[in-house]
Parts: sequence; C-alpha cells; structure tokens
Amino acid sequence: MVGLKQAAACVAFLGLAASGAQASDLFSADGGYKDGAAAPYWVVTVGGYAAVEPSFPGSKETDFTFRPIFDFYRAGENEWLSLPNDSFGFTLYQTSNFRFGVAGNYIDERNVSDDRRALNGLQDIDYTIQLGGFAEYYPVPFIRTRIEVLQGITGAEGFEANLIADFIYRPTAQWQFTVGPRLKFVDGQYNSEFFSTPTNYLGLAAYNADGGLNSWGVSSSARYDVNERWSIRGFAEWNRLEGDAADSPLVKLRGDENQWQAGIGAAYKFNFAY
Repeated sequence: MVGLKQAAACVAFLGLAASGAQASDLFSADGGYKDGAAAPYWVVTVGGYAAVEPSFPGSKETDFTFRPIFDFYRAGENEWLSLPNDSFGFTLYQTSNFRFGVAGNYIDERNVSDDRRALNGLQDIDYTIQLGGFAEYYPVPFIRTRIEVLQGITGAEGFEANLIADFIYRPTAQWQFTVGPRLKFVDGQYNSEFFSTPTNYLGLAAYNADGGLNSWGVSSSARYDVNERWSIRGFAEWNRLEGDAADSPLVKLRGDENQWQAGIGAAYKFNFAY
C-alpha cells in the first residue's frame, strides 16, 4: 500500500519536475551539475525504490511497496550520506563532520485485512506520523554514526530511538557501498501498540508488552553513479526483534522475529534555482 510518505514524495517529485525548464538552465553543456559552487540554488535528488518489506511490525508476510528517494542540499555545502531507512531529516546546523536537525518518519497503517490469520482479534492501527530530531557525526570520513529520536503523534503514539553506524566504502568514483549495525529502543506505549495482545487471542491470557530494546540488525546499501545525474541504488536490511516484542504471541505464534526488507531503484540529480 502506498502511504502518506510515498504520496508526499510523489507530489514533491511532480512539483520539482514542473520546474525542470528552470533547473535545466543550470546544467553545463556536458550535463554536469555545478556542485560546490557558491550560487543560489539547491542540488536535488529524486527517485524511488521498488521494495519488499514486512506487512506490519512482527509479520512473517511481506508486501511490495514503493520507497521514495528525496534529498537536497544547498550548492557549496556537504552532500551527506542518505540511506533508504533513515528518517527524513532537515539539517539545522552543520560542520565538516557533524550535523543535527529535525526528523520525521511514517509507519503505514496495520489492518486486520493485512493478515486475518495473525491479526484476528487485534485492533487496527492507524497510520503513524513520527516527529523528532537527529544528529550525525563522522569520526573519520568513512564512518558515519547517527541517532534518531522520534515521537509518534498519530496512530502508534509511542517513542523510539534509533542508533545507527555505517562503514562507507568507495572503491571508485562511481561506486559506493555501506554496511553497518542498527539498534532500536522503544517505550512501553510503542511496544504495546504493536505487540500487546488481548485476552483469548489464540486462546491465551492477555499479553502486555513493555519498552526496552525492540530490535537489532544490520543494513547494507549499494549505489552506482551512471553519470552526474543518474544513479542506480539497492539496499537490504535484516533486523531481529528482541525483548517484549519478540515474546509477543503475535510474533511467536503468527509472525517472525526476523524482519527482512530489500529494494532496488534509481535516482535523478538536478539543480533547482530559487
């Protein structure tokens, strides 16, 4: 199901594409973009992944979905690493190896119709919009560390904190690979929304999930720059549910502790004047 985040990205793509005539004037004759020049324009990247991911947190079933690619930075500033499972961020302050800003994320709704065998007797969860902040630090150019803190304001109104690290490998100017660990911590409200079960779910007593470590895992990505404008990208991520999330009857009896997702896509980079 294409959710709010995906739809918003499509709208943004259409709006930027409508400015293509203005943007195209900024390209040089050989198709390059003026990255690094002091000028009043933004370097914008748009695109998307065709992806497969769990139907809902803890599910053993998967769905095909669209994962948007959208990134931008002011000409002359750093082009920071942007990975498909990062929360969307807007930088408020940056140095050569550090930045922080506001962050947002979206979790699709969970309906009983998504998997009646697993979700029968559970409540639907409306789509979740999360708002918060992020910070990144590069101790060396090929290591990124990142923290995200997010609070749900619709749907699952719980809190989560994501701890992220990535090793960045660039064997040539065209290729970029990343790999690194992931940790997610959540509060009791977040875990309860997704993993608590009522009395008589599968004939069992009520299960109340509390907070703590929700999952740990590893994420990887690959990017090939076809030219200065186009790139081909792919990613894969595995996370293992832990603690009260893993112990939930929803996961143990009808789901899977191992949560996989992967995708392949393409992106287009251009300049946008303002």
